[in-house]
Formats: sequence, C-alpha cells, structure tokens
Amino acid sequence: MAERQETSVMVSIQEILRDAQSREEQEKAEAEARAREAEQRRLDDIRRKQEEEAARLRAEEEERERRVYDEQKRQAELKALQEATIHRAKAEAEHQARLAEMTVRQDHERQLHALSQDKHKKRVQAIAIALGVFFFVGAIGAGVVITRVNAERDTAQAYARQLEAEKQENEQQQARLRAELEQTKDPEKIAALQAALEEQQRKLEMIKQGGAARPAGGFVPAPKKAAEPSKPPSGKPCNCTPGDPLCSCL
Repeated sequence: MAERQETSVMVSIQEILRDAQSREEQEKAEAEARAREAEQRRLDDIRRKQEEEAARLRAEEEERERRVYDEQKRQAELKALQEATIHRAKAEAEHQARLAEMTVRQDHERQLHALSQDKHKKRVQAIAIALGVFFFVGAIGAGVVITRVNAERDTAQAYARQLEAEKQENEQQQARLRAELEQTKDPEKIAALQAALEEQQRKLEMIKQGGAARPAGGFVPAPKKAAEPSKPPSGKPCNCTPGDPLCSCL
C-alpha cells in the first residue's frame, strides 16, 4: 500500500515536472517569437527610414537638376534673343552699306563716262569738283550709317537686358506663388493663387513673344530731290538732260 502511494506521488511529480518544462519551453518559444517580431519591426523601421531618406535625397536631386535645367534654358533663350537682335541689326547695316556702295559705283561710272567724253578743261574741273563733293558727302553718309547701326545695336542689347530683367522678376513671382500654393489649404486662397500664377505665366509668354517679334531697327534713305531744269544762258533754249553735269547751260 505504501509502495502504491509512493509510486502515485512519483508519477504526479513527473507530470508536474513535465508540465513545468512544457510551460517553460512554450514561454521560451513565445519569448523568442516576440523577440523575432520586435527585431523584424526594428529592421522594418530602419528600412522605412532609409527609403524615406533615399526618396528625400532623390527629390532634392531632381529639384536641383530642374533648377539647373531652367537656368540653362533661360541662358539659352537670352543668348538666342541677343544673337537674333544683333544678327538683324548687322543684316540691315550690310544691306544699307551695299545699297550705298552700289549707288556710289553707279554714279562714279557715270562720271567717268562723262569725263571720257569731255574735252573741255573747265568741264573736267567742274566734274572733278563734283566728284570730290559727291565722295565727301558719301563718306559723311557712311559715317552716319555706321553711327546709326551702333546705336541700334546698343538699343537692341538694352532691350534684351530689359526683357531678361522682366523675365527674372516674373519667375521669382511664380516661385513665390508656388511656394504659397504648396503651404495653403484654403480653397479660396488656392484658387486665387492659381489665377495669379496663370496670369504670371501669360505675362512670361508675352515677354518671350515681345522679344522674338521685335523688328530690327532700320532706316530708309531719304529720297533724292529731283534736279530742277537747267536755265539756258542769255535766254537761249537748253536741250540738255536735267542733271547732266556736262551741260553747258549750267
């Protein structure tokens, strides 16, 4: 009887030990699972922060590249505007110079032809004097043309600088409006800022169109005054062509 009781006690103790061991293993497994979950959350949090930091860096890099691109585009537009203005002024000056050269050559050829036909000393002297006066006036005219071309070039450059200043001011206004638009949540203020931003964009387009459509300054030579008919000396009739330097009626 005592042996049975002792055996029953031993069995109960073993069961208690097994239950305690089982609970201990279960608790250990749960603790390990919680530790793994905590470690996984920590790793996920680190990964999330790394991804957020990478996204922030990418956004900053994209913004920097956008600003560089906008600056390069602005510089290219300004350079193209200046080159177009200078090219138009240069083309106009060359055209006027060719016209002046052609006129001088034609007049010179006419004068040379008249000289070859003239045998009279006074007529030769008169023609020589006329040629000297003509070339003197031509030199003055060429100086006037060059002065005017330089003035037009300076005006074109000043106009290009004015357009650039207006464009920079417009871009600054747009940047300020965009910054306010990103910070506000008021629907009415958002609508007003969007309208102002569209207005600034329209002004920028007008500035660009104004620079592209501005014609190069030029000048139109004044028409020559028609020569008055020569009056014959001593009341004799004159059959000379008006403006003929060899006419004896002069």
